Amino acid sequence: MLIGVISMVDDASITDLMATKKPNLQLRLKALGKIGDHKPYDCFQCIRCTSGCPSMKMLELKPHEIVSLVKLGFVEEVINSGIIWTCAQCLTCKERCPQEVAPVDLILALRNLAVETEAKVPESYLRNVSSILETGFILKPQPTITRNLEKMDREKLGLPRIPKPNEKFKANFMKALETF
Repeated sequence: MLIGVISMVDDASITDLMATKKPNLQLRLKALGKIGDHKPYDCFQCIRCTSGCPSMKMLELKPHEIVSLVKLGFVEEVINSGIIWTCAQCLTCKERCPQEVAPVDLILALRNLAVETEAKVPESYLRNVSSILETGFILKPQPTITRNLEKMDREKLGLPRIPKPNEKFKANFMKALETF
């Protein structure tokens, strides 16, 4: 079992929640149905995904532990813990997994499931999605400073205006978010 796995969900840890709740098998099947060919049941906990994870120090649950919790059916607890939003989506775990489990794909599926079930979604994530839909970028173009300490934007530099995303882009972006 997962000994020492602690993540704060309000004032309770995930291990506390697992002791008081039963696994949600329907939610587990829904999460597993979103990840395609990657099969968490093939994971034998070799921990190669976790050993290469650059976000590991920030994660209260490691990639292999997230896979294990989903396999056990504790999807709701993982979704509501906020841990899934700490993943850097660098794909290292996917590249390192000898069983092709791809924890990153499972985490992305859990993020989409969190949005779908209206679980706690970080404000910064929602702000980024909103910015992409409005401008096509996560961050707005920033002015630059010249050697003479003059602030220059795209217009002053003679650069073309960045077009706003059209409806086709927005539709494709939303479809891509729903893919997993």
